[in-house]
Amino acid sequence: MLLCHIRFDLKCFHIYIYHSPAVGDIRSRLLRLAPGHTREGRAVMRLLGHRLVSLDSLKKQQRRKSGEEQEEEITADVVSRMAREEWLDIIDGGMEFHQHGLRHYADDEEDNDDSSVSNDFEHPLWKGVSNPYRSIIRAFLLHFHTQVMQTHSGIRHSSSHPPFDYTGGSVGNFFFAGARTFFGSLPAAIFLFSKVAGIPSGSRVLPAVLTEERLVLGAVLKDGTRLRGQYEISHPSPRQLTIKSKASKSKQGQRDRSGSFKAVVKSLDTSDSFNEGITSLHPSAMSRVCYLLHDPTWRRKGDGYVNNSFAADEPPSSPRTKSRVRKDWTDRHEVDPEPNPSVLEAISNANCIVYGCGSLFTSVLPSLVLRGVGGEIVQKTVPRVLLLNGWHDHETTWLETSSDGSVVVKQMDATSIVQAVASAFDRGAVLSGLYSESDFSFDDTEQCEDDADGSDDVSGHDVKVIPLITDYITHILYPIGGEIEINEQSLDELCSFRQRLRSHHAASNGLPEQLSSTLDRIVVMAIASISADKCVEGKRSGGKDQHRIFDAAALVDALLELAST
Repeated sequence: MLLCHIRFDLKCFHIYIYHSPAVGDIRSRLLRLAPGHTREGRAVMRLLGHRLVSLDSLKKQQRRKSGEEQEEEITADVVSRMAREEWLDIIDGGMEFHQHGLRHYADDEEDNDDSSVSNDFEHPLWKGVSNPYRSIIRAFLLHFHTQVMQTHSGIRHSSSHPPFDYTGGSVGNFFFAGARTFFGSLPAAIFLFSKVAGIPSGSRVLPAVLTEERLVLGAVLKDGTRLRGQYEISHPSPRQLTIKSKASKSKQGQRDRSGSFKAVVKSLDTSDSFNEGITSLHPSAMSRVCYLLHDPTWRRKGDGYVNNSFAADEPPSSPRTKSRVRKDWTDRHEVDPEPNPSVLEAISNANCIVYGCGSLFTSVLPSLVLRGVGGEIVQKTVPRVLLLNGWHDHETTWLETSSDGSVVVKQMDATSIVQAVASAFDRGAVLSGLYSESDFSFDDTEQCEDDADGSDDVSGHDVKVIPLITDYITHILYPIGGEIEINEQSLDELCSFRQRLRSHHAASNGLPEQLSSTLDRIVVMAIASISADKCVEGKRSGGKDQHRIFDAAALVDALLELAST
């Protein structure tokens, strides 16, 4: 995710840029931008933010029933039926005998008395939504439902289009998908959703890629393993591991979040609960991310029940996808989609560019690897700010097994995250034809003048000087108490190495040395934080009481100060 702050008349406007037309990501950001100042605004947010019943939600409600000694056994088929009936109740507007939570199906006529069923009783999600808004929202929900019926339950129903499963579905996602299929335009659907949700006109959400092609994310690990689909990248499947001993690693010179330096020792816990967690880590660090064009041969025809058209990103362990045959993608699947022109325009008009918090390889980098994005950012002289997450996830954590069988959990530090961001920009530049991959490989023992004859000159286009790290990132902001290690000496060494690489490339191609940044090093700033379990955003991101996230007011103040300089 790329976030551009545009300052105008003492107001801070936001432009959120997402890597692909993922309905859930866009819907989530749009709802978070909705102010909800009015009663109707809050009612619309509640409706569009509602998720249909799921097995997890039912189990949570069962656990809250402390008075009951035993829990009712619920099957996936029952939950699927309940979710479908809840969905029909919502688009119909009536409640029938549906309750928010676990309920029994009344099959006997004596249970269907007037006290439990009221045909004219309004579904509570519509409470507070006026008739004009209700007509608009319901029209696109019905359009989505019609498309589902035609594709998954109508004349086109087949093994490749199985029955649609509404379990855990988002009403906002269904509304957005209905608008998108109706208009045939993603920007039009975003515009409609923004108006319905009451988002201020200065706030915009832009997809980095505008295409009707079915794209999925791919990633390559440093050991050569190839991953396909956002879920497989973010949620690796458990593996069989035998942990023979504990392993620990001392980190010298780590920056303490209070501003001082101390040595930190992290040990690998070998308890059963921890072992279960680490078996779901990738066997190697991630190297790069890319876009893939969906290939129908990835999934064998009739290989089981798949719940919707976004099946490529579903968990492989899902009961409806466990029989899917997964095949590694090859170079022929990798594509280079055109960036959304509105994204480049927004970057060119921004006075502060922020690489927001989120999953590094599935949320942040996919927006940066597109050709032209890095070039547009390099031309700006505004602050380019990297926000560090408060804790690690599966994308920045991996396992390494030593020769003696010890399993070591390793995590990316701030320097490696900066390097990943720079590498994504570099790859976009290579895709643009500005450089070749060899331009970014450099033996530090070589002397620049050894290649001053220009033998590596690239013909066919104008050769440009390689950007510095500080042309991409000028500031790093981190929440005090966060997990990610920050070693400013290591950051300085990375910037220095890039400077030598730049000089080597310039000398090899007969280019003059032209510094495009006034900063010699990345500025690291500590921002006040709060416990992740004390706010909705932290809980939604899976934060626990030991995790820290940015204090919103302190972060906004810091970004506004940077934007005004």
